[in-house]
Amino acid sequence: MLQEILGADRVCKCVVVVTDSITINASWYRSPADYFVVATSKARACYGVAELRRKKSGYSVFPSVRSLRISLKIDHYLPLIRAGGFCTQSLAAKRGAAELVRMLAKLDLDLTVTIGRNEELRPDIDAAADGHPIKIIGWTNELPRMMHENHLLIGKAGGATVQETIAAKCPMIINHVVAGQEEGNARLIVETNSGVIVQSPREVVAQVQRAFDDGAKQWREWAGNISKLSRPRAALDIAEFLMSL
Repeated sequence: MLQEILGADRVCKCVVVVTDSITINASWYRSPADYFVVATSKARACYGVAELRRKKSGYSVFPSVRSLRISLKIDHYLPLIRAGGFCTQSLAAKRGAAELVRMLAKLDLDLTVTIGRNEELRPDIDAAADGHPIKIIGWTNELPRMMHENHLLIGKAGGATVQETIAAKCPMIINHVVAGQEEGNARLIVETNSGVIVQSPREVVAQVQRAFDDGAKQWREWAGNISKLSRPRAALDIAEFLMSL
């Protein structure tokens, strides 16, 4: 569209920042851009994008994610569940959210459930807690801080979600993957052993328990691996690159 508006003789540079991790939506790389900024080396090698137009920089997460991860005691772990991430407006999804919260609330943990703008979920989530203390958060811009304060993120494999949890060095239990481009985001977490994909609420609970068994051996392994992927100053790197053009 920009090419059509500005014409072939445009003097400004066009830079595409790709948010997918491995498998890339064709709409990103088919544009006549001057540069493509990608989040991973595998994305950099994707689909024959010309070498001179690729720049591996990481995903442009909000700079507040750059703060140091808060150190927490493993014997009191705090999964963060993004209900807004894996729940849609469908009744089936709502029942799935409530079922997962009901099962997790029975564990000895601090549980934060974010519902975004889906306020109609709040009564169901609150009822599912059955008196167990949980935090239910609506729309907020504090997710970067919340990721730092929690040991696990449970949610869908969206590009922004996966890259922000990597920046926050917070391992992830993925409970929903949209076929296509999100498959690469999920692969990134699994192939780097930074988390796991599950198929049901029961599996989520089993993986949470497994993560913190044996002195949190599995969680420590995930945390160590995801820390190696983290590029928390990526947004600033991208800004500096743009300013250099």
